[in-house]
Amino acid sequence: MSFVSGKLVASFLLIFLSVGLAAVFLVSWPKPVSLILAATSLLCVFAALLALVKAAKPEYAPQAQKAIFLTSGCFWPAFAGLAWKYRATSPAFSSASLIALAILSIGAIAIFFFIRQAKREKQV
Repeated sequence: MSFVSGKLVASFLLIFLSVGLAAVFLVSWPKPVSLILAATSLLCVFAALLALVKAAKPEYAPQAQKAIFLTSGCFWPAFAGLAWKYRATSPAFSSASLIALAILSIGAIAIFFFIRQAKREKQV
């Protein structure tokens, strides 16, 4: 198996994992763990996007970075709003929202390191 096809297989596996996590999210929606599953599903999509960019061309890395930041930026206020809304009525749901927020933040921060590494590899 070649290097590119291995990355494509890894990317498709991450996409299938993301779809599976999204399905479990829908099944367990009113429970607090569903928010953590949703954030993990988004994190898998981010990882799949990075794997696709590395398999295709490193020149597309800035566009992938913008897409990940835009997606993370759209979901960040949503999870923060849920944490604020349910802070008194359901502390478990509020805590799960904050955990999901942290997962998305980790994904957004990690993209900096992967893009920086790709730029260094391209320069060498």
